Amino acid sequence: MRHHHTLACRYLVLAALLAFHSIPPCPAASEPLRPFVMVTDQPDTTYEGRWQRLVYQEAFRRLGIPVEVELMPAQRVSAMVDAGAVDGQTLRLFSYADTHPEQVRVEEPVSEVRFALWVSNPTMTLARLQDLTAADWIGIHRRGVELCQRALSPVTSADRLSTVSTEQAGLRMLLNGRIDYYCEMDIVIQNALHSPEFKGTASVRPLLTIGDRLMLYPYLHKTHAELAPRLAAVLSEMKTEGLLERFRQDALEK
Repeated sequence: MRHHHTLACRYLVLAALLAFHSIPPCPAASEPLRPFVMVTDQPDTTYEGRWQRLVYQEAFRRLGIPVEVELMPAQRVSAMVDAGAVDGQTLRLFSYADTHPEQVRVEEPVSEVRFALWVSNPTMTLARLQDLTAADWIGIHRRGVELCQRALSPVTSADRLSTVSTEQAGLRMLLNGRIDYYCEMDIVIQNALHSPEFKGTASVRPLLTIGDRLMLYPYLHKTHAELAPRLAAVLSEMKTEGLLERFRQDALEK
């Protein structure tokens, strides 16, 4: 009897151990959400860069998604979002979607812009863009600013048109007389002219505007397509509240 009792106890212990090991482990606490990475070509030391960060930090806060806004050159921004290495970017033209099928446009513009040829020589005049063909002027545009590239390539030769990596470098070349004109967005020029290096510079002016004012939109990698309408709704709400303009004023003051 004692032998049978001992065997029974062993079987009970074995069954208990097997039952214990068959129970699935308790799920671990939920991993914190990975920050959603938006990229911009504007550093947070500029008023435009600060404004963009205020806008997107508030928008994603309302969505309940942690966000990081990272800095990259404009040309690299396109490549990184196309590849899905980052999640989205802060500002691009409506037509940008035509040449970047890996990205989806958030259908709520957050800013508007006008492109122009900027000069510092007060005697320069230009009636229309096509007149550049007969001029011997040297011009530049910032790498990754596709509208300037498309507008200038048909009317000026390759040896009279080059690129720079930053607007600061472009303005230095313009003010030093190394180039005749600089193709750029008005908000980028205004942003740079508010920086300590260029503040008080009065000689820079638009020589000729290119086209009408254009709206700028956020773009997301296509894997986040379902987020685009939610982000658009939040941005629209913030715009109605006057928050986008309030953020711009706050950034400008600081």
